[in-house]
Amino acid sequence: MKKIFVMLTAVVITASAWASPSPKENEKAKEAFQKEFSTAKEVNWTQKDGYYLVSFKFNNDWMTAWYTDDGQLQATQRSIQPSQMTFLATKKVEELGANKTVLNIAEISKEGELFYLVKIDDDKCVSVYKMYASGEYSRISKTKKKTV
Repeated sequence: MKKIFVMLTAVVITASAWASPSPKENEKAKEAFQKEFSTAKEVNWTQKDGYYLVSFKFNNDWMTAWYTDDGQLQATQRSIQPSQMTFLATKKVEELGANKTVLNIAEISKEGELFYLVKIDDDKCVSVYKMYASGEYSRISKTKKKTV
């Protein structure tokens, strides 16, 4: 009798886990994503800070999209090259990155606003700049490198 109870409990737990949607995916978010990015490849869902994040490749660009529980797209991020930025922003990146290494550039679209996050490495620190199409920018973080 005890063996039957243990086996029945295991079956119920397994069945409920199988029937439940993954906590990393939300049906409304998944539907909205499929509608917006139907040709996306290499799709990977995670959950963070109350959002459903989906990382994927779209038109040969790596992207991340943030969705709410009700399937509303909150923001997108796309990894880009300096040549994909506006002329003024590209010029400013060239100035800021002179004699430094531009590690990456992300194009962010959030709440109708478009801006870039530019990560630059020099001998002493790694800085992240928030930059607009106009070339205006502000440093939003600076991390000093540890000396060895």
